[in-house]
Amino acid sequence: MRDPSLKNQIADLSGKLDPLIDPLDDDQLLTLAVEAIKEYRYLLQCAEEAHQQWEQAKSAPATDRHELQKLERTYLNALKNHQAQMSLVASLTDRLGYIPTIDQKGPTDEK
Repeated sequence: MRDPSLKNQIADLSGKLDPLIDPLDDDQLLTLAVEAIKEYRYLLQCAEEAHQQWEQAKSAPATDRHELQKLERTYLNALKNHQAQMSLVASLTDRLGYIPTIDQKGPTDEK
């Protein structure tokens, strides 16, 4: 991670989530945890795809510098979104007390 403050930003996010999560009952926590895990998986896939595109562009001799920077920013933004979602999943599952078992469908597969 290039942004040295990203770790601090994620820690701050976790602290802000606790008061929002505390009043939820177990059914609400389970529902939110399942949704958050599915979104986490989707964001991981997006980050992996953005990384692959960036890596391919780096190895292609015809890629211009501007396009390469754009792909790198896209990848880093996807990575930040993924990290933030991971923090939400961790907070929800910590409060729930376990990691729910869910199917492999992503959030867009159910629409």
